[in-house]
Amino acid sequence: MDFINSISGWVLLLIGLAISIGLHELGHLLPAKLFGVKVTKYMIGFGPTLFSRKRGETEYGVKAIPLGGYIQMVGMLPPGEESGKTNSWRRAASTIRSSDQLDEADRDRAFYKLAPWKKLIVMFGGPFANLLIAFVLALTLFTGFGPVDRTNQVREIVACIPTVENPNCDRVGDLSPAAIAGLKAGDTIASLAGEDISRWRDIEPIIEANANRSLEMVVIRDGKEINLAITPVKVNFDGSTRSYLGVYLEVARFPQSPLEATNNLGLMMAQTAEMIIQLPVQAFNAFTELTPDANRDTEGAISIVGLGQLSGSLVGSSDLSLEDKVLSQLGLMLSLNVALFVFNMIPLVPLDGGHIAGAIYEAIKRGIWRLRGKKLEKPVDTAMMMPLAYFVAGLLLFLTVVLILRDIINPVEF
Repeated sequence: MDFINSISGWVLLLIGLAISIGLHELGHLLPAKLFGVKVTKYMIGFGPTLFSRKRGETEYGVKAIPLGGYIQMVGMLPPGEESGKTNSWRRAASTIRSSDQLDEADRDRAFYKLAPWKKLIVMFGGPFANLLIAFVLALTLFTGFGPVDRTNQVREIVACIPTVENPNCDRVGDLSPAAIAGLKAGDTIASLAGEDISRWRDIEPIIEANANRSLEMVVIRDGKEINLAITPVKVNFDGSTRSYLGVYLEVARFPQSPLEATNNLGLMMAQTAEMIIQLPVQAFNAFTELTPDANRDTEGAISIVGLGQLSGSLVGSSDLSLEDKVLSQLGLMLSLNVALFVFNMIPLVPLDGGHIAGAIYEAIKRGIWRLRGKKLEKPVDTAMMMPLAYFVAGLLLFLTVVLILRDIINPVEF
């Protein structure tokens, strides 16, 4: 059954990934065709072609490795006039340029012929598609259903104050604040210290600010209001000290406003950007975790393999309802599309952000020339960026392999 759940999780993840990549490439394809650029290929995946069909001048297909995709536009690189300078960088750029042959009949439909603002739209179209997917999913999950949070309804009382020696109250210990106060399962906490309570996040700041102080609590029990007094205590959990009551609360979903959902999406993007900035450090740390018995950083970056493992664990979880499993998979797709957007906006070729930066640079350069009363006849020579593109692609491949190996040898326990 675990094997079936794992396979099911992988299938769901790869389907979602293929859809996300397909829409990303569609975001490039549509404006490219709109602006008259000849697009010869639209492919989802890499490696051997599993299926393809030609429609008009474009071949549409699916390849064996569904971890990326691309569209092939004619004339991505402008023709160059090689000067007498023959350093290794220029020789590499010349070699790459020679591989991007352009038929004379297609010269007016070349990508490099586009105005800078059109280039920017074509290259931003892919990341924008992922951002749009993420926005729709954020509204669906956060506004349509809402994130799970602890309510103000008591599900269970913890009998004692947990300690390092007795963390699960297996033995008789000091009574918990909830037990002393007389709280019971089924009670609804209506107010604490004079403040109205609707869920745990209303309770937490009050008890953190009032440890070891007696607080007035009003609960609803069997439809009647009951006044209690409770004194939060400080307890050490995993090296951190926080106030403790000794209650397990029921959980529920709390739908958010569209503004709150958008703010949450922005927060996810910022956190993802921070993770990506730390990716080289994450990869270095992964080297130290390439043995099964190494301590694994559960907060670190995970590869597509780790995502597949997480997807499988969600599918196989007996603690989740069918609705929760579906929403969890949609949450994975949300995180994946946020990552695709942020990652592709890095201003380095071969990523979309590198081409966007090139278009912006060309627009600025043309503007400066206009101010000087001149016209920039030639587009910016993006072939000069391609040696860097190969280096970046190699580095990304290396980082990906390290993270995948770590997730295979020393997987996270979900």
